[in-house]
Amino acid sequence: MNDPTDGPQGAPVAVFIEGILDGRVADGARLSEATRNLGTTGAGPFKLEVQGGRFTLLPVETMVAGASFDAAAQGRFLSALHDVLAAAVPGSVEANLRCRLVYADEVAETLFVVRGEQIEPLTRRRPATAADRGNVPAGQDATTLPFGLRRKEILWLAPVLLLLGVFFLWQGGWIDRVLTARAEDLARDTGAFGATLAFDVERSWGNYKVVLRRGADYPTTPSAIEAAKAAAKDDLVRTTAIGLVGDGRELFVQLLADDGKVLAETTADLRPLLASDTARVEATLPGQMGAATFRLSVTKAPRPQ
Repeated sequence: MNDPTDGPQGAPVAVFIEGILDGRVADGARLSEATRNLGTTGAGPFKLEVQGGRFTLLPVETMVAGASFDAAAQGRFLSALHDVLAAAVPGSVEANLRCRLVYADEVAETLFVVRGEQIEPLTRRRPATAADRGNVPAGQDATTLPFGLRRKEILWLAPVLLLLGVFFLWQGGWIDRVLTARAEDLARDTGAFGATLAFDVERSWGNYKVVLRRGADYPTTPSAIEAAKAAAKDDLVRTTAIGLVGDGRELFVQLLADDGKVLAETTADLRPLLASDTARVEATLPGQMGAATFRLSVTKAPRPQ
């Protein structure tokens, strides 16, 4: 995003926006207008939170289609960021905002760095990998699926199939078995996340509903995030956990047996916690008779051999 003539001239296939921008409010009306303009440039809408004279700006969606985010739109995006900076108290703005543009054969990764009264985009380009392309969802909703059904038809049938499944589980006595392990009797481990996160668990129709919230040590500003990473020193897992919390990315919620075996696993998106200290994130795990511990993890459990 440094120089539009440096890379592909067309629009990217997808745009990934992550991180936050934080500072003190100087002109509230101008700040709101700059946020609205930022959301019309093609990189998706942004959410503005103002509390006690400070503001936090973060993307509503971390991935949007890139069809309207060509070189001209990228220029307007950078201009809108400068308008945000101009509406803040000088020297108060911190940011770890970054952007990844995925093209057919190339990826452009940009970090937006605040230098004085300017925001400087630092961009590196690299060849696109299969993983980059795999993260871009197909845009066709009516794709034909096996047995001649279409996606919309599958979505319509899903609730009916779910009800039938619950009925047969009840008839076979499986729900009683699922409810054997009481959620309140199981241990809880936040792992490398420590006190940055906390969570509660309750039973719900044979499942465990895990509700995550901010913990006592949750970092609320970019400088707090960097300080927490510095305190972690050489602990790579702890540093990674702080990065996931600070960026509002996904973590893994796991259900473990007594021997440490992972019985069930799901993901939880931490992005809502960035915006509010009252926000909650829910994740659901299937109930298990042999369950012993709920654990938060930065890594996915290995597949059984």
